[in-house]
Amino acid sequence: MIRSILLDTSTGACAYGITRIGEIPREIMEAYRSWLDAGFAAGMDYMANHLQIRHNPELLLPGSKTVISLAFPYSPRQWREISLPAIASYAYGRDYHDAIRKRLAEAVERLKRLFEGEYRICIDSAPVFERYWAEKCGIGRRADNGLISVRGYGTRIFLAEILSTAELPEDSVTLMPGADCISKNNIQSCIHCGKCRRACPAGALKEDSSVDARVCLSYLTIEHRGDWDAIGAEAMSTPAGRLTLFGCDICQNVCPMNSPLNNFVPPTEIGEFSPSHTLLTMNAEEAKKMTQSEFSKVFKGSAIKRTKLAGFLRNADNLRKSAEDSSPADCV
Repeated sequence: MIRSILLDTSTGACAYGITRIGEIPREIMEAYRSWLDAGFAAGMDYMANHLQIRHNPELLLPGSKTVISLAFPYSPRQWREISLPAIASYAYGRDYHDAIRKRLAEAVERLKRLFEGEYRICIDSAPVFERYWAEKCGIGRRADNGLISVRGYGTRIFLAEILSTAELPEDSVTLMPGADCISKNNIQSCIHCGKCRRACPAGALKEDSSVDARVCLSYLTIEHRGDWDAIGAEAMSTPAGRLTLFGCDICQNVCPMNSPLNNFVPPTEIGEFSPSHTLLTMNAEEAKKMTQSEFSKVFKGSAIKRTKLAGFLRNADNLRKSAEDSSPADCV
């Protein structure tokens, strides 16, 4: 019954798992604090907030007994041309926070009718260790690029959690593509080949799969406010940085789990993640000339609005002015 609710086409989820809620293991909290102490969170000061809640997610919903972890695929059907400035594929469609929350709201109402209790939906906004709970629930494994990989879908997935005061039965289910789509060379989990770390333009990916945001193109083009400091500017002056408009997919692009040569990764069936023609075709000059009214209109309901117009124009000004300055191979 739960499977029919959580993997219903109306949710769009490709995997879910259920486990008992509990405190995060001490070693994970210590590693997180070490990451913060090293300055790897860069300007994301909010990452140091609510450590007690991160340690004990029951504080988010008093009396909660279970955690449901879900994965939503976003691999697009259409891609931007490699000659255009890079935009991370997760931002091709509508903002996943809004799209997934709306889809899960109906599922939660159905769960309430069956099991009663209280529920809270968390989608990359509450202080929850999403990757820990995804592994704990059995829906995926952490790859060397720091992302969770889901069998049959690679790492291009969004994670969400539902906390519940109901004692739901522990369960783990993954919706797989058809067997005829799986080749004998299919790679379903991280093989620790090191491609992601070697491809990372400024060495943001560490051996323990953590990320130094200070030199991460995703952080620098999305979360960072204002001008880049010397370290950030150096990262953005790399060939890949000069081709980046919003976010970075390099560690995913080189990952064998996401490669069509090794794995069949089905495109998302979630309509809200389909890109608009404007997003698929926007070039550097169009980005540089964007006004506030155009930015608000074009990216209404899009994750790209997170960078705000000032950040978007900063990124656009950093783009290479001539295609001869670099090769597409620099950012693959």
